[in-house]
Amino acid sequence: MLEIESLNMDHRVPTAVLLANGPAVLDGSQIASFPKCFLPIANRPLVFFQGATLMSAGVERLILVVGADQGQVAQKLVEQIQDLPIEIRCYAQEHIRGTAGTLKEIEHLLQGERFLVMGGDLFLDADLTGLVDYHLASAATATVVAARIEEPAWQMERIETDTQELAKTIHRIHPAYSRRSKLRPIGLYLFEHAALQFIPEEGVFDIKEQLVARLYSHSHRTRVWTVDTYHQNILSGARYLALNADVLQNQVAFPQLNRYLPRVDTVVAAQGGYPAGMTVSPVIQALSSTIHDGAMVIGPTAIGEGCSIGSNALVNSSVLLDGCKVGAGARITNCVLGEGAVVADGAVFHHVIFRSGAQKAEVIPLLLSETTDFEVSHLCPRHETVTSPMTKNSRLMKRVFDLVFSALTLSVLAPLMAVIAIWIKLDSPGGVIFRQRRCGENGKEFTMYKFRSMVDNAEEVKREIQILNEVDGPMFKLSKDPRTTRAGWVLRATNLDELPQLWNILVGDMSLIGPRPLSWDEMRFNPRWRDARLSVPQGLIGLWQIKSHSKASFADWIRYDLEYVNNWSAWLDLKILLKAFVDMTIGRLWSLANA
Repeated sequence: MLEIESLNMDHRVPTAVLLANGPAVLDGSQIASFPKCFLPIANRPLVFFQGATLMSAGVERLILVVGADQGQVAQKLVEQIQDLPIEIRCYAQEHIRGTAGTLKEIEHLLQGERFLVMGGDLFLDADLTGLVDYHLASAATATVVAARIEEPAWQMERIETDTQELAKTIHRIHPAYSRRSKLRPIGLYLFEHAALQFIPEEGVFDIKEQLVARLYSHSHRTRVWTVDTYHQNILSGARYLALNADVLQNQVAFPQLNRYLPRVDTVVAAQGGYPAGMTVSPVIQALSSTIHDGAMVIGPTAIGEGCSIGSNALVNSSVLLDGCKVGAGARITNCVLGEGAVVADGAVFHHVIFRSGAQKAEVIPLLLSETTDFEVSHLCPRHETVTSPMTKNSRLMKRVFDLVFSALTLSVLAPLMAVIAIWIKLDSPGGVIFRQRRCGENGKEFTMYKFRSMVDNAEEVKREIQILNEVDGPMFKLSKDPRTTRAGWVLRATNLDELPQLWNILVGDMSLIGPRPLSWDEMRFNPRWRDARLSVPQGLIGLWQIKSHSKASFADWIRYDLEYVNNWSAWLDLKILLKAFVDMTIGRLWSLANA
């Protein structure tokens, strides 16, 4: 066991939770089938280093939370980590619950004690005894670990534009006048067990946006502990390369783990023991990999199990996961090769990521870090991106269809829309059209239109009945919403209240098919979901709506939006449109008749 005797028994945190849902994705490209916490750092899984950091707080048990489809894979990988002196238990989660909701789900495993929570992408070289002492001394219920953001002057320049986006002037904001917080969470929290009582038994609940805020609003102490030691959140290929380079070049080290870490080789021998390829330190190579005659490997480079580097090939400052093949005469520099990736003979690549099992046609550009080299940057990193298969040509085709469809439909339905407008006006006080600011593709805001189906002061009444909300997440929905007008019941049951959005489609704010446009506030609970859904045009009809119109959970909402973004095709749009037509003409009328 590592040395932790210096910790008072009362100051130990015996259990930690590692949130590792989802496969390893960098810059929107999946490079491995396993969770990101198993990505190799200098040929050692990230969880190995995470465990070492957590043990400095006295952690003896690590609960690794993974998705239901990754439980078996994660368990096999855990069994291979025999030399890490910490108990690791895998918990396969069936449904999305959010970061805090997950803690409630595994409450029975936390044994009534304080516990740490770590994000699966965090690499942190720090002694956490200071965190535990600070947490206990301040009698905190929750302590958020944060890093200070140091923005250089040139990054605080802002261009002020007018309503036509013409540049009016350029401001350079002095740090003293910047109101933005200089602290960002790095993905590590220390909680007392009492914090769990503020998490709902069901539904999605988030640590950052909801649990910390709820604890604070109930007068519990929520403290911040800052770190100034080495840390990286592996959110991009550039950061992943930077971390490997820093560990290989000994810019970061875990002295207590030296006996467990693999050796960094400077000379690589071919099978049979004869010199083969040339290497320039630091290079680390798994014993089962092969470097053929005439090949050169320049560090910092890490080569995984079963890799093959062909004759006269060049591998420079790259990371190769298990089973990669680099063809004869190929040249790769600053690249990440996913599991089983193949580089063709003579191919040349710089700054790209190969998807897991990818051939040449399946590589994507590696998004460089803020400094364009691979030095550590403590600026707030962006969230992972999700790459949609929607191409420039397919977007054009989709836009042409939207334009034609909306123009024709508006022409045909104009008389019906006029009748609806008169009905709304006669039925209840207030305007005919409800307007609300929503986010379109790439986050561009626009005004979305609907026929008013509720009383004129619906937003004020909502605050009074918020406690009656029947769904989780950012949604508010009541099966018998008292704000709905008589006309509104019919319009909402038949979806006729959405007809004015045909104008939004005509002018290009929206598409006919796509994730439903939301406000920024409604997307705050899950940044990855937000960024993914905003990468495609927002739509009148979405996959989520046709799958579960009224009783959808927030987890389903996230799942169906990501499914649409990742698997978009013209055929998928057509299927959604046909299903929506059937639901609207048959299902909705049936529900209206039985209301």
